[in-house]
Amino acid sequence: MARRRPNQQLAALLAESGWSAGELARAVNALGTKYGLRLRYDRTAVAHWLEGSRPRSPVPGLVAQVFGRRLGRAVHTAETGLDSAAPTRTPTDVVSRTVDPVARLTTLCRADADPARRLALNREMFTSGDVRLPAWPPPTGPRSERPDRTAWTTAAHTDARLADMVTVFAELAEKYGGAHARSALGAYVADDVAPRLTASPDGGTLDPTVLTGSARLMHLLGTMASDAGLPNLGYHCYRSALDLAYRADDRNVYAITLRTMGVLALRLDDPTGARQWSRTALEVAAATATSHVLTYLYAGRALVRATDGERKAALADLLAAERSHAARPGAEADTGPLAPFTRYPPAAFHYQRGEVLLALGDRKQAVTAFHDSLAVRPAGHHIPLVLTHARLAETLLQLGDIEAALDQCRHSCLHYPHTASRRTTTALTALRRSLAPYRRHPQAREVRDRIVQLTRSAAPGSGGMA
Repeated sequence: MARRRPNQQLAALLAESGWSAGELARAVNALGTKYGLRLRYDRTAVAHWLEGSRPRSPVPGLVAQVFGRRLGRAVHTAETGLDSAAPTRTPTDVVSRTVDPVARLTTLCRADADPARRLALNREMFTSGDVRLPAWPPPTGPRSERPDRTAWTTAAHTDARLADMVTVFAELAEKYGGAHARSALGAYVADDVAPRLTASPDGGTLDPTVLTGSARLMHLLGTMASDAGLPNLGYHCYRSALDLAYRADDRNVYAITLRTMGVLALRLDDPTGARQWSRTALEVAAATATSHVLTYLYAGRALVRATDGERKAALADLLAAERSHAARPGAEADTGPLAPFTRYPPAAFHYQRGEVLLALGDRKQAVTAFHDSLAVRPAGHHIPLVLTHARLAETLLQLGDIEAALDQCRHSCLHYPHTASRRTTTALTALRRSLAPYRRHPQAREVRDRIVQLTRSAAPGSGGMA
């Protein structure tokens, strides 16, 4: 048996980062939790890696990502010396090497329908390097002389049947979460949408209206997968949405998808992807986007910049988002066909504004923004209601207002049983930890026990513009 060679690449990264073996193990375990993994590595495991052993996927990708966060630069899996030497064909390889967007769409939906393939695909780390962003030609003519993009999107590039399905599944995701009806959406795309993409009337050119509708549905499938605790599967769906939107020449859907990917990357401690995708989203759509889409894109980049500590740039983006939000025509409704891709409702914008302000440390203003969001949020949208009440409760606890915080906790618990979402479970778990210092407070203890009861029975796993 050949002796293992010491992993000098990993040793070099450890030295550059200033981490000990135990600190690396803890960072990997913490990031794994965000991907729904229960890892218990310690300094002994890292010592084995340094001696030449290789952990199973997706651990090498997690190691690369935590080093990237620590060092402030992109670190690829190959740089860790932990990637497998054997050229095995993984589920991710099958998807990544499928060039045709229709074939990739079908492959993804079939994988999502098979629990074993779904989990295998989600275990393979997805990185920003997996997305090759094509160059868009610059728009011609001054903005004022170009046709209205809302009319172009909702009329010239809309298929009525697909538009109805987008609205239905977006509403289900907003109300109940990504683990609810996701498999139904995947089956619909594979069985009904894919054949329509291949059955073009001239035998060759794909119908742009069907391409756009398919891109929207794959975007929704990605959002539902990530909300169900399958973020890597979600990324692959987003990538499919990007390919379809590009072929349809739909900058709005392309930019919305990139921005959504950026905020997901932020939640998964991938600042490189968050910065790249949020910036590119605005570069693609800024010249042609509607005020709704611009609000969504600027608000997303503001959160990325605020989290990065770029206060001045974050405030500038937030101001741009507020101006776009205020510039929307007063008669323009926030509901209707394709609302997830043509409308950015005030409730969602105020929630995002609160998140930006919270990341900047402006807790009192964040409280106001969260209250503004709740004031206009539909009563049946359980997912955002759980998240907003929980975020507001945590912020009020930080401000020392325990009674108001407990009231928000109760509201969050009220909506939680209606949800099937990893995000809502994570939000309530974080809320329970925030209440730990108040063990002697009778009402706080009661609320904490209620949260434990609710989340204990939650199944692992399980949103347009939200």
